[in-house]
Amino acid sequence: ACFAARLRPCLAASSSSRSGVSPGVYAITGGLGGLGLRAAALLVERGAARVLLASRSGRVTRDGQGLEAQLRSLGAAAAVAACDSADASETGALLACAHPLTGVLHAAGVADSGLLVALRPHMVRSLLAPKAFGAWHVHGAVATTPLETKVLYSSVGSGLGNVGQANYAAANACLDALALSHRARGVVACCLQW
Repeated sequence: ACFAARLRPCLAASSSSRSGVSPGVYAITGGLGGLGLRAAALLVERGAARVLLASRSGRVTRDGQGLEAQLRSLGAAAAVAACDSADASETGALLACAHPLTGVLHAAGVADSGLLVALRPHMVRSLLAPKAFGAWHVHGAVATTPLETKVLYSSVGSGLGNVGQANYAAANACLDALALSHRARGVVACCLQW
């Protein structure tokens, strides 16, 4: 028999009409990329007291996309930290200093694609490290912390299999499986499949 993941609405999603968020601290790995900064802005708009934006370098690295301006617009509500989510000790230290931690958004990732027949181990490792291993390190760092929100930024590429993105699909499938495992055990988690 063949088994494959299927895309469907998450039935565990809250039906609450509440538009605000709890006023605690939200940590965002990959927080200085476009998705991370947009999520930070939405959290601050809806009442988050603070957002902790983490990236490997601790600075906006892509020019010409308005990311610096987005970061400045967050003002005092945002703190920036250098943290490689692929490193368990860095991720643990980052999340240990975020009090009171209300939620974690894992948006870290890198781009590196290639056809399956051309993939080399380092290409798979470079994509799995920040995304899949990073999600596991976040999970380990907050395993005993009651969170209101845990969001893993995935992709429909994990189910649709875009040409040349086998390693990307594998990394995102890891996030999907982790979120599903959390929910099966009653732990708050979801994947946003971009």
